[in-house]
Amino acid sequence: MYLTKSSFSIRYFIIIALLFCCSLSLNAQTDSLQGKSYEELSKLYNDSFYKNPSKAKTYAITAYQLAKKNNEEEKTALAKYNVARAKYSLTEYTASIEDTDEVIRIATRLNDNILLYKSYSLKGNNFFDLNKSNKALNQYLKARKYAKLTKNPIHLSKIAINIALIKKIHKDYKEAIDILEENLKVLEESDINDEKKRASKHTILMQLADTYLRIKQPKKAQPYNDLALKLSPKEEFPDAYFWAFMNKAIIKYQNKNYKQSIDICKQIEAYFISTNELSNLATPYFYIGKNSYELEKFHQATEYLKKALDISNQFKLDFAEQKETYKYLQLSYTATENNKKASEYSIKYYELDEKNDSLDISLNNRIHKEHDIVPLQEEIDSLDRNTTYLYSASVILLVILIGFFIWFKRKQKINKKRFQELLVTIEQLEQPKEKVAPKIISKESSSAVTDENALQILKDLAVFEEKELYLRQDCTLGFVAKKLKTNTTYLSNVINSHKEKSFKAYLSELRINAALIRLKNDPKLRSYTIKAIAEEFGFKRSETFSRAFKAQTDMYPSYYIKSLKNHTDT
Repeated sequence: MYLTKSSFSIRYFIIIALLFCCSLSLNAQTDSLQGKSYEELSKLYNDSFYKNPSKAKTYAITAYQLAKKNNEEEKTALAKYNVARAKYSLTEYTASIEDTDEVIRIATRLNDNILLYKSYSLKGNNFFDLNKSNKALNQYLKARKYAKLTKNPIHLSKIAINIALIKKIHKDYKEAIDILEENLKVLEESDINDEKKRASKHTILMQLADTYLRIKQPKKAQPYNDLALKLSPKEEFPDAYFWAFMNKAIIKYQNKNYKQSIDICKQIEAYFISTNELSNLATPYFYIGKNSYELEKFHQATEYLKKALDISNQFKLDFAEQKETYKYLQLSYTATENNKKASEYSIKYYELDEKNDSLDISLNNRIHKEHDIVPLQEEIDSLDRNTTYLYSASVILLVILIGFFIWFKRKQKINKKRFQELLVTIEQLEQPKEKVAPKIISKESSSAVTDENALQILKDLAVFEEKELYLRQDCTLGFVAKKLKTNTTYLSNVINSHKEKSFKAYLSELRINAALIRLKNDPKLRSYTIKAIAEEFGFKRSETFSRAFKAQTDMYPSYYIKSLKNHTDT
């Protein structure tokens, strides 16, 4: 349909009129604040921040302009920080980073350690939400430097929590839980009792619940999440309430209450649409998709899973569930016999899996070095420089030694228990396998393999395992594909779908299982070096073998061998 000149003019006039009205409305709102003092504007900002961050931003901008006009540098810096904080809440991350840079310049001139701590911390939060974990860690380490100077334990606690979140996102769940629980205790024991303490406690409870849910422990997650919901009534803190409510939906999903989980997700969807916080819809859409899959509503599952990816891409989110979204799209398309789409998402899943594994290892090593080791080194250096505190240092050292002794004994007890559990696992591995035609059933889908090609590959993989070809050092995805007379993409797809792991993880598990059994039964093999043992089971480097062994058994091969020797001697 073509527009006439007349109709085009009318539409143009309407658009101009709407823009003019919006401009008048905005100017009217700004004009109404012109008579307000800096203190009044700050109070309006604090009162509206959690309920209406957009309005809070307007108050902060007006306060900033007023302070700058009056050449009040301290007030200018604080107002600019409030602007940056409001922009962060509105997911305007790049603009918020630019504002924090200005605050940092002014705060450095003023030597304001508290504002420097808060600004670097906020800048880290922006980078974290932009999926730039390394840059976020840089800012958190700078924030920790100034947090120490403030001598406020709550400030140090908040930085530790932020670093725990990075650990959680990169799958170091145990360390994340330890840090969060330790800081929850610090917070509860502090004599501070204000809104900031409530907000910090809510954050820790939420993150503890989320971390336990990521390792599929809903029973441990629920008490923390119930406390978070209680701390944030819907009428007073709606955003905080609905994020805790999202955890409740996940708990329902993990307890297989799929319809209830969908109902909760729909309520969350309605709230975020009503507040125009569309970037927050990715998680509820993802869980509507997963629940729909479990209810065998496969078309609805693909619809919502794709919506989750669209939101993630549109707002450039650090979407932790992206890999799992690919997996469920592949399973849903397989269920509807759309093999082309299923293969497409299977490849995306495999590529992201390898990328994430590499990033997780790199970043966790850096966090361990700069967050866990560096602070300890700083304490040691400080003791060396301050020889006048030799007596105090001796007392501290004695406490550390006692603590280390207690920790060591506890560690020994835990390792002994792990070793006993491992022996039980090995006995199960040593049981002869029944030679039956494979009928592989997915944990999630509970559907048997129906594709004849996939079934044949699974049979061939069983022969491959029986012949122990995985112990060859040249055993790669290409090598196995050639042996099984298929291509690498299809083989990877079958392993991902029916073994529920990447080829790399599958190969590593076979090798470590073989090592566990042989080392248990072969005293001569136990006398070899770790490097020689690694090569015996297909690993080219002893470091790679040790990491894989630790990841699968939670103990290093040297400890396992030592425990085996002690076990046989008793």
